[in-house]
Amino acid sequence: MIWLTEDPAPILVLGTLTAILLGAIWLQSGHRALLYSAIVVILLTAGGFLIERWIVTPREEIAETMQQIARDVESNDVSLMVKHLHSTLAALRERASQEMSSHDFHDVKIKRNLRMVVFDDETPARATAEFNVVVIVSDRSGMFQNRRVPRFMQVTFLREDGAWRVSDYHHSDPRDGLLKKRDAPHEQY
Repeated sequence: MIWLTEDPAPILVLGTLTAILLGAIWLQSGHRALLYSAIVVILLTAGGFLIERWIVTPREEIAETMQQIARDVESNDVSLMVKHLHSTLAALRERASQEMSSHDFHDVKIKRNLRMVVFDDETPARATAEFNVVVIVSDRSGMFQNRRVPRFMQVTFLREDGAWRVSDYHHSDPRDGLLKKRDAPHEQY
């Protein structure tokens, strides 16, 4: 039932249809109980929507972290980007810093094929995300400018100090994301 806290559509659709149905029956029959029921359904739908917006699931936290990482990569500020990396992984920080310092990123777009699995039962909590990304990038040595580069990303997150931090990442041919979509039935965000 976690999907109820990640997507308001089922709450809104069910509540709206129920309220319309009760309202239509009330108009035909004139029974006040149906009118009161429709009002209660409207209030419950509004309450359910507000609760859904208030509850932030780990998957939503990770999705927001990924969007923030994309914005920080676009800013080309290595110090902002490495804040998203797990603090104990110096080799990862070095690799990411090296990749960032050799390129100028102009645009980073995470595509809609995001697949995410959260392992809350592990200590620390872990999550994996797989998705395609398209970046507009220039090589700082001048070999290419404003090149559109699609990649398939596999990112592992660990929970650290209340935030999701990257503990590993790999990027490969963007077709890998299309193949994975057919092969593995992961939950989609």
